[in-house]
Amino acid sequence: MRSNVLLVDVGIAIVAVIVILAITPGLAVAGAVAIVVLTACAISFKRESRRQRRARDARRGAARPPRTDPRSTRRSNRA
Repeated sequence: MRSNVLLVDVGIAIVAVIVILAITPGLAVAGAVAIVVLTACAISFKRESRRQRRARDARRGAARPPRTDPRSTRRSNRA
């Protein structure tokens, strides 16, 4: 299933590259468009990985009992 999604993404990317190169007046404009698209993809990837990490941490936290701080259970040496 995952490889099918990857193939579809690659196909869309190839078509997009052909269209952008055909309609833009030069490679500099196409490069600028590519930089904008790559930046948007990087931001999206970062947000998604952060969301997945939070969900994973929430699942792990619910399965484990709360951790106690070892410093809070020590006795003070002052008398």
